[in-house]
Amino acid sequence: MVASVSGASRTIIALCSLIAAQGGLAAAGGGAVVGGASQADIGSCLDKAGVETSLPTTSTWAVDTEAWNSRVSPVPSVVAFPKTEEEVSATLKCAAKAGVKVTTLGGNRSFSSMGFGRDDGALVVNLKYLKHLEYDETTGLLSYGGPVMISEAANYMWKNFSRTLPHGRCPDVGMTGVAASGFGTLSRSSGTVLDNIESVRVALANGSIVDADAKQNSDLFWGVRGAASSMGVVLDFKIKTYEPPSERVTNYTIEFNSSYKPTQQDNVDALV
Repeated sequence: MVASVSGASRTIIALCSLIAAQGGLAAAGGGAVVGGASQADIGSCLDKAGVETSLPTTSTWAVDTEAWNSRVSPVPSVVAFPKTEEEVSATLKCAAKAGVKVTTLGGNRSFSSMGFGRDDGALVVNLKYLKHLEYDETTGLLSYGGPVMISEAANYMWKNFSRTLPHGRCPDVGMTGVAASGFGTLSRSSGTVLDNIESVRVALANGSIVDADAKQNSDLFWGVRGAASSMGVVLDFKIKTYEPPSERVTNYTIEFNSSYKPTQQDNVDALV
């Protein structure tokens, strides 16, 4: 059940660097017990559901659990690779049965490696097989999901349809992650990606899959726009796109050359 938030005030903090998801549960080791169930039990549940998995005994485990930031490397209990919406649903049901927390992994671009869980023991849902990017010329909406990068979406729209979309300035941030927004060139005129989300398709913790927009499941739609990782696994976003504000775009760089090299104390004084 989604709690009602109608009429509540909210503050959206826009970040260029985005944490993909939250979660974590203490656990480690091939035979570790997590949430009352062993890794083997969770793996067995996923296997029965036909979901591809990676366990500590899997030959690709080291690669499948390699964090972008090597200084922060949570150790998950299992990594699942669902290939369909139904497999995502089955994965969440297995997690609920085992009592483990779930975190989603897209492009693996997180300074704090949150795609692998905040702590050890999370069940990681790797979305690599659910990557999609499609534009509907009738509605003007871009549909996407999985580890689609900002650069991929922007280039896809520009090269194929001569259209643009509001997004942050970090090209390798995931488009699914921008449910928490990110400021960019068009933010002043068109808002952020968060402001332009028209609808979402979400797999909830109980395994049910629902569509949400301003009219149906509106409370969930409200929550997803800024806190998607706390609401469920977002399978699809549909966002507005725009005609370019100008036919010509100029990129430029300003470099300041100076022989002055500030000391550490100079830097501290500047902050004070």
